Amino acid sequence: MKTMNKSLIAIALSLAGLAAMPGAHASGAIAGATLPEQIVQELTMVEQLNNAIQQVQQGFQSLYNQALNLKNLPMQMWPNVSGQLQQLVQLVGQAKGLSYAAQNTVAAVQQQFGAPDSVLGNYNASLQKWTGDLDSQISGVLQQYGLNAQKFQTTQSALQQIQDASQSAAGRMQVMQAGNQISGLMVNQMQGLQSDIQAGNQAMLNYMAMQAHTQVNQSNSVTPILTAPTGPGAF
Repeated sequence: MKTMNKSLIAIALSLAGLAAMPGAHASGAIAGATLPEQIVQELTMVEQLNNAIQQVQQGFQSLYNQALNLKNLPMQMWPNVSGQLQQLVQLVGQAKGLSYAAQNTVAAVQQQFGAPDSVLGNYNASLQKWTGDLDSQISGVLQQYGLNAQKFQTTQSALQQIQDASQSAAGRMQVMQAGNQISGLMVNQMQGLQSDIQAGNQAMLNYMAMQAHTQVNQSNSVTPILTAPTGPGAF
């Protein structure tokens, strides 16, 4: 994975330096970033999020093992559980935000370069499906543990519901169990998102590089004609 990322980043950086691509922008992780810069950020962010969610899942698993024989979660364990839950809520929001940013990048590439084939369309559809599947799976887990899925639609409301649950031992156990299960499914979901972004951005970078080099070659072929000395009798 890391070798592939380095290869994609190298292509993106070389594209960023080509004068044949002026003013290309995409709305996403960085305001005003060029398309190659945006792609570099997406590749970096998906890897960072993947690593962070794996760490959260390991933390939840450790807490879950400690509480495995308990019917209710004792208050002394709540600070650790609450911290893991808050981090998980933030990471889920960032992952969904990255999916939307990647969709914006696809739209920007299609707008500037056109849609070369079905690859980008399939990539965009895959990102949309990923977001929908994630929402559906998280909603199912929350309902399984008697939690209100609607209140987890925003970071603020999710954190408030976690705080409300902390008022009872049974509530603390419910959100801990839900968090443990959601962190596990997020590990699988992030691996899928990382694969999608790597493959999709590879396709975009390859096409953008081909277009950029074509423009450079066309410019170079015209330059000798424009700079050729005029012969005798020329006006």
